[in-house]
Amino acid sequence: MTASSRLSRKKRTEILKRIAEEIRAGQDFLISSHENPEGDAIGSILALGLALKELGKDVLILNQDPTPETLSFLPGAAEIVHQAPANGVFDAAFALDCGDKQRLGEEFAKVPKISKLINIDHHVSNSFFGDINFVDPLASSTAEIIGDLLRILPVALSPAVAENIYAGMLTDTGSFRYSNTSPKTFAAARKCLLSGVDPWKVAEKVYETQPLPRLRLLPRVLETLEVAGNGRISSVLVTQQMMSETGSSVALTEDFINFPRSLKGAEVALLFREVTPVKYRVSMRSRGRVNVSRIAAHFQGGGHLAAAGCSVEGSLSEVKAKVLEQVKAAL
Repeated sequence: MTASSRLSRKKRTEILKRIAEEIRAGQDFLISSHENPEGDAIGSILALGLALKELGKDVLILNQDPTPETLSFLPGAAEIVHQAPANGVFDAAFALDCGDKQRLGEEFAKVPKISKLINIDHHVSNSFFGDINFVDPLASSTAEIIGDLLRILPVALSPAVAENIYAGMLTDTGSFRYSNTSPKTFAAARKCLLSGVDPWKVAEKVYETQPLPRLRLLPRVLETLEVAGNGRISSVLVTQQMMSETGSSVALTEDFINFPRSLKGAEVALLFREVTPVKYRVSMRSRGRVNVSRIAAHFQGGGHLAAAGCSVEGSLSEVKAKVLEQVKAAL
């Protein structure tokens, strides 16, 4: 099966049952996600981790980078570790919401022994790097898939697990506004609410409890707004100096790309984030007419049709020129 394949209902159930069998048979599990995690990554790893613990399993949740401050309220967030165990031996490791093994980070690579790697994701560009791969591009989020897996196991949807699943879906669908929102997504959200999730509490923590450095950084980023392609391409820039002067972190730039994306007439939005003076992380968003995952793939990145990212080397002017060339060709 290729990364672009769409799972039939039968195949979907078969793979979820196989993953459930691995869980029932094992005792020690590692759960991880990509570097610089966002809502879906954190919600997914916490939901699965808490559920496995409820089944009596031993679980270590490892993430390369810290949990964003706006997500630290989620149940279990304080239990995430950021350094690989020196003597860890695991029956299986779960890589969640991660399109490529390298994006799990250096700490994950240090884990001494993993008997089986289980890759669960919804990115169409996933490289199918696991021993078992469940990749469903039609799912709104990896959190939604975790909900499906828990029903197969089965394990009850506790309030703590439900809150993490809901947060993952909420953030990855843009508060249920994006095109990846489906009737199934709303059905999954309903189950979370019936399990005790307070939607206002989650929304307030995620969207209305902003750290001061983030609000100080935002106007500086908006000052960099540029428009190209006859108004169809909008972009902003985040530099290391901006983050240093405002006391910000990479995690606080999450969702900044939605500001250029909202510009009237813009088809594609770009956020250039300086990693080093000769390397930039580029986030891409589309209104749906342009497949930005293909543009990202040109630079060895990936993602979804309407949301993708990649890293590009070169000076800022060189990186902008390279990316804009590809975006203009896709318009």
